[in-house]
Parts: sequence; structure tokens; C-alpha cells
Amino acid sequence: MRSTRKSIVMMAVVLAVVFAVSSVALARGGYGKSGGYCAAGQGFGGPGLGAVMRLDLSDSQRDQVLKIMEDHQIDRIKARGQLIKGREALREALQGDTFNEGKVRQAYKKMSSLREDRLVARSQAMNEIKAVLTPEQIKQLDEHKAGFDRKAPRRGYGRSSEGGWAGDCPRR
Repeated sequence: MRSTRKSIVMMAVVLAVVFAVSSVALARGGYGKSGGYCAAGQGFGGPGLGAVMRLDLSDSQRDQVLKIMEDHQIDRIKARGQLIKGREALREALQGDTFNEGKVRQAYKKMSSLREDRLVARSQAMNEIKAVLTPEQIKQLDEHKAGFDRKAPRRGYGRSSEGGWAGDCPRR
């Protein structure tokens, strides 16, 4: 029994380290043409870790930013798992043999709540990161976000004009 608990704890620690290392790897140059993953380090609701890591951070700032991201990593993993389960419940409610409005509404409200929680958690993490940055670095980050919003093509569902599915990351 004690050995099983120890194994679970060790696996959790290893997973956290793997996710932290992969986050750093993506932040330093992933698949997008600007070095960040998919969209020049742009994250949901604002600049992502890639954009932050491209700032001229001191070693101390870099360590603090990575620590903040690491602190939020476990919560992001749990939230991602809950979202997957929520999507599955919503899909089942929508595609069931018989329509049940109550189930659809309940599943949709759950998904909406989970997305809201993720947005709040992400905003909280970004607020903690901004507390580490200098006013000049925050200005650069805001300029990056403003520039990205103007340049980003708005695509919906379905095929894009480039031939891939909308939302696909460029693989160059």
C-alpha cells in the first residue's frame, strides 16, 4: 500500500517535470514561424509564455516566470482533464438516442464553467508574471499583443484558404 502511494507521488512529480520542460522547450522555439507554438507565443486571452520568454528577461526574472508557470501546471493538467470529460458528456448529451434538453443544458453549463475557471486561472498566472516584469517589458508585451491582434487572420471552423483545417498550426 505504501509502495503504491510512493509510486503515484513519484509519477506525479515526473509528469510535472516533463510538462514543465516541454513548456520551456516550446517557449524557446516550437512549430510556428516566429518560434512560438502555433502563433508567435500568443495564448488564449493574451500573450503566452513564448511571448514572455522572448522578452529580455534577467536570469532571476526567467526563474521566477518559470516558477509561476510550474506552480500553475498541476492545476492546468487537472483542468484539461475535466474539460475532456466535459466535452465527452456534452457530446453524449447532443448525440444521444433521445433528446434531453435538461442534459444538454447541464453539460453545456458545466463546460462553460470549466472554461471560465481556466480563463480566470490563466489571467491570474499572467498577472503574477507581469508583477515580475519591468514597466518596459510589460509595454513590449502589450505591444506584442496589439500587433498580433491586428495581424491575426480570423478563421472559423472548416477548411482554411491555405488548404488545412482552420486552427491548424503551420508546419514549415
